[in-house]
Amino acid sequence: MTSKPKPGLIVDELRKNFASGVTLDFEFRKQQLKAIYNLIEENRSDICDALYKDLHKNETEAWFSEIDVVVFEIGSLLENMDNWLKPEVPDTSTQPAFMNSKFEIVKAPQGVVTMISPWNYPVRLVLAPLAGAIAAGNVVVIKQSQISAHTSALLTNLLSKYMDNRVVKLVNGAIEETTVLLKQQVDHMFFTGSGMVGKIVAQAAASQLCRLTLELGGKCPVIITNLAESKAKLDIIARRLVWGKLLNCGQTCLASDYVLVDKDIHNDLILSIKKAILEFYSSNPKNSADYGRIISSSHFERIKSLVEKSNADMVIGNLEEWDINDLYIPPTVMDNAKPDDSLMSDELFAPVLPIMQISSSQDAIEFINSRNLPLAIYLFTDDSNVRSAITSRTRSGSIVYEDTMIHAGCNNIPFGGFGHSGAGSYMGKYSILNFSHQRNVMTNSLNFPPKKLDALRLPPYTGNDYAWKKFTSQAMVFPNFRFARSGIFSYCLTFIPSWRTLQAIPHIIRAMIRKD
Repeated sequence: MTSKPKPGLIVDELRKNFASGVTLDFEFRKQQLKAIYNLIEENRSDICDALYKDLHKNETEAWFSEIDVVVFEIGSLLENMDNWLKPEVPDTSTQPAFMNSKFEIVKAPQGVVTMISPWNYPVRLVLAPLAGAIAAGNVVVIKQSQISAHTSALLTNLLSKYMDNRVVKLVNGAIEETTVLLKQQVDHMFFTGSGMVGKIVAQAAASQLCRLTLELGGKCPVIITNLAESKAKLDIIARRLVWGKLLNCGQTCLASDYVLVDKDIHNDLILSIKKAILEFYSSNPKNSADYGRIISSSHFERIKSLVEKSNADMVIGNLEEWDINDLYIPPTVMDNAKPDDSLMSDELFAPVLPIMQISSSQDAIEFINSRNLPLAIYLFTDDSNVRSAITSRTRSGSIVYEDTMIHAGCNNIPFGGFGHSGAGSYMGKYSILNFSHQRNVMTNSLNFPPKKLDALRLPPYTGNDYAWKKFTSQAMVFPNFRFARSGIFSYCLTFIPSWRTLQAIPHIIRAMIRKD
């Protein structure tokens, strides 16, 4: 694995390696998964150092938000992949035409996977999907983000050292290299990043007609409404809200992007948010070992511009504390944001939290539905009717009650977006499904059915001598739909799976004994 060969040569070599069948052996796949595990366990300290240099992530945060999620994913795949990859046998009992056929749905490897990863979680969002792609039997070319330079350089060296270079290769660089890579014919493109770049990747995948997974972002709303004894609960809500907002300095696709809160509790919520920030990061977050930094000066300037253009009220934070040299933006809360505010258009990816007041849960539903589909919706309410309404009348990648972002650590559910927040999902068995082709395998016999019965499907079909074929074909693949039956007797007959076949037996016998 090296960054020097051109993307075209790398993809060509991977395709040849895949064609050799090297990834078909399950034990080989498991060896590669164990290699990723060893890569992590033998280099935890170096990985944490790189993450600190890029994002000011402390060791504990690096462990639970980046490293251990991958370790669990690898363990889950090793333990369950044999079962998850077993062929499925579909039920064809309602179709007599296939009574002698054998069917299997096998999970076949797709081939060459292009994997483009972002800078905000540069370990997790490389190694977790990589593990799934390898478990499914694919070969992978990885394009890491050049923005998280320290982590990307480290992983380039470690992947080269630990992984079989027939299976995993890397393309390093920036826009030029990515553009060239996207022109290479592959079997699956897996992209994690912004919606803007996601559209470019989608166009590239469309031009090749290859499989596509998009893990994008979106403005994830937090709805706080219809709370009984609200003051007693707001401190808990604020702690979970602040954690979900300020983890990784707000640079998370699932971060709490903005808040929709009932008017009568919104002042109390702000007080609770202040308490949570003080508890987590002290009165001076800049000196806190647990508070992150913005990834680059260009992102710093982007965020600052949005805040300066905003007409919302800055109730927590101070622009004078912003430090571009340290890439430090303090926890910032902007109250009384309006729908057309600069902070309410695109995903913020920043430690800046706009708050909008609502009069009812209906206001929240209408506002969310007027925007692009978010990756997640976070709802805090005591009203089961509100919960039901927001769940059924909004759309998002996921929805979480009484918490924020914690679901991202669960490997047993599909992680993915919907609409503008993405397409496709992965993690655990859903990675196996995402990186596999569900291939139908049908086996018939040359000895059955007999020649004359087999003639049912063969021309000629027209003429009095062949009228039996029309009736019999309906019996062999009969419509067993009860809702389509108007008469009581006809409806009852549909509970007898073979009744149409029994009707056809006289016609079949006549055809069998008929002399040609």
